[in-house]
Parts: sequence; structure tokens; C-alpha cells
Amino acid sequence: MIRFCCLIPAVWIALSVAAAADEVTRFGPSDAGQELTIWSSTDLGELRTTIDDFLSRNPGVAIAYHDVQSAEIYEGIRSGQLAAPDIAISSAADLQIKLVNDGFALEHIPSGTVDLPKWASWRNAAFGISAEPAVLVYHESFEQFGPLPASRADLARTINLNRTALDGRITTYDIETSGLGYLFASQDSLYSSTYTILLHSLGAAHARLSCCSSRMLDELETGEMLVAYNVLGSYALARKRAGAPIRIVLPEDYTLLLSRVALIPRGAKRPDLGGAFLDFLLSPEVQKSLPSLDDFRPGSTITAHPIALNPTLLVFLDPIKRAKFIKAWKMLIRAAS
Repeated sequence: MIRFCCLIPAVWIALSVAAAADEVTRFGPSDAGQELTIWSSTDLGELRTTIDDFLSRNPGVAIAYHDVQSAEIYEGIRSGQLAAPDIAISSAADLQIKLVNDGFALEHIPSGTVDLPKWASWRNAAFGISAEPAVLVYHESFEQFGPLPASRADLARTINLNRTALDGRITTYDIETSGLGYLFASQDSLYSSTYTILLHSLGAAHARLSCCSSRMLDELETGEMLVAYNVLGSYALARKRAGAPIRIVLPEDYTLLLSRVALIPRGAKRPDLGGAFLDFLLSPEVQKSLPSLDDFRPGSTITAHPIALNPTLLVFLDPIKRAKFIKAWKMLIRAAS
């Protein structure tokens, strides 16, 4: 059980080729007769145990794991400039849905026991392998400003009251370059009544724009940054458990739930191996090992908004709408620059 025709900027195409080709980690015997190629935007540490368990059950298989940004996965598969992976795992659900919609993914019927909520799969081609929250993360020294802000309105208010002390010490995604950042921002615009207020506060405090959750957490861990907005919950939780001086907050106004989305590209060399690994990811054994909301706030109830895997995600990928959205976002986030 899960625990809870568009144009993309040309720069992503160049990035996809370099990233998919260079950042590779290999697992399994060097003389294995079969090789599974994975492209994933998930930090390897999050899947290392799962990969080891899969290989222990498939001793004749080796794995080539390509650490690739979500936008680069999308363009790498679309462009066909490199051999397609056997499975692609991305946190940018909208881009994965676009690949399925445009015929770049194969249908797959999961084998074994799989219990997916309706919102976590689409067309038997895109599958949510996790459900994790987008969270607020604070360096523990942020407590000098009082109780940790528990909602977007609280965060905006605290920033405005402490703008000098927080100037340049807040970080969030650069939605122009981060597929996940763009997805979170577009969803925030749908659900948050304080969306523009928070963006203006972030801009007035000269928020630093980042590529990814891991970099934001690096800067929080050192104390260079004091606040990170919309960080992937599993990454933050792993850092906290490792001893990082951070505090994690699930926003009380609403919490976005993101699925990392897996698909098997139409050009996969070994779709059978990709399907076998996908089935393993969806198995009850692996699902039980993934972070759940109880890991963040045990026994509590939150207002959760799962990012459903369906065609509505394509709306914000329309090139005209995307350009207008980013332009408006820039005007707010850079208002005081």
C-alpha cells in the first residue's frame, strides 16, 4: 500500500545529454549477463537499499544508475539523443505524465500485490512509487525568532518582521531550471490563498534560488541558510535522522503530497528488467520501508493535497501558460532585488 504538445527550454536538452552520460553508479557483478539501466532524479542514498535487495534476488543482473535531474530525464527521453533507460524515476510528475501522454512510455500491468490509490497511477504507464510531503525546513537557530512558523501565512509574517536578519538566508527552488520546483509552485498557486504574499516576502528577503532539495539542505545544515521552502520530506527526514541541526514542519494550511513517478520508456532496451524493478518498487515489502506521514507528525491529521497523476498536470506545461507563470513568479520573487 502506498504510504503516503509542449515546448521545454532548449537548455534542458544539452543538460540531459551530459547528466545522463556522466553521473553513473554501477551495481552488481561486472560479468553479469543482463544490465538494467535506471535514470532517476532521486538521490542514490534513497534507493541504495532497494537496489541491493533487488540484485540479491536477481543475481544475474547488474544495474547502471544514472543520477539525472527531473527536467533532464524528460528531455533525454524525448530527444532520443541517448539510448533510453529501462526505467525512469522522476519527482516531476507533470513531466512524466507529459511523456506518457505523448507516447514515450510503455504500458505495464504490475504483477503481484499492488495497492495503489486512484490518484497514483495513470494509463497503466505512470506509477507513483511513493507519497511524500513538501515541507518547511528550519535551521534550529531559527527559534531565536520565536515559534517556528507552521503555515505559509505565518512564514510570510515572520519574514516581514525579521527581514534584516533573514535577508539572503532563505532558499527555495529556481522554477526556471527545476522541474520539481515548477511543479510545486504551480500547485501552490492552485491551493494557497497566501501564495503571492509569501512569494513577495521571499523576494523582499532576497531568497536564494536553488536547483534541488539536497543543495538547500546542505546550506541549512551549515547554517548558511535558515529557512528552506518546499523541500522534499524524505530528504529532510534523512538529514535530521543523521544529526543535522534542522527542524521539519508540515504546513498546517495544506501539505502537498508528491509521488515519485516511474515509467518504462518506449525505447527501453530491456523493458522486461524495467518492469521487474518497477514491480519490486510497488511491492508491499518496499512500500513499507518508505517514509510515511507518521514519520513527520505521528498520529496527527493534516490537510493533504496529493498531486494526482492525471492530465490536469499538463495545463501548466502549455508553453504560453508556462512562460506567463514564470514571468509573474519572477516579478514577485525578485521584487526587492
